Amino acid sequence: MAEVDFEKIEEELGLVVPNIYKMFIGAVQEKGIDLKAHGISYDTDSIVAGNIALRLRLGDQKPKWKDHFFDFGVGDGCGNFFFLIAKKEEDDVIKLWAHDPSGIEKVSSATKFLGQLIEEIEAAFQGANRNRFQGNGFNL
Repeated sequence: MAEVDFEKIEEELGLVVPNIYKMFIGAVQEKGIDLKAHGISYDTDSIVAGNIALRLRLGDQKPKWKDHFFDFGVGDGCGNFFFLIAKKEEDDVIKLWAHDPSGIEKVSSATKFLGQLIEEIEAAFQGANRNRFQGNGFNL
C-alpha cells in the first residue's frame, strides 16, 4: 500500500487532517487492506486530486463544498459524498454532502463510521452496512 503524506495533504489543501483519519489509514495499512481495489482514495496524490476535483465541481453548487471539507473517497453510491470536517486534529465528525434533497447531513462520529467501513471491506461488502458505502473512484 502506498504511503500517505499527511503534511503534504494539509499543505496542498489548506486544511488539518484529523487524527481519526490518520488512525484509519494506519489500521488499513496494518490490516493490508487495498483501498484502491474498492475505489477509495488510497495515497497522497489520489487524496489531494479527489479533494481538488470536488472543490472545483461542487464549489458553486448548493450546498457549496467548503475548503475544510475533507473527502476521503467514499460516497453512498447515489452521487452523495461522505466527508470529514477538517479544521483541527481532534475533529471526529462525518457528514454527507447530498444533492437530492440538497443539504449537508450529519452522519456519525468518524470513529464509528470508519470502523464500520473497515468491517465492510473485510467482509467483502457482505455485512450489515454493505449498501452504505461506495468508493468515489477517484484514483490515479
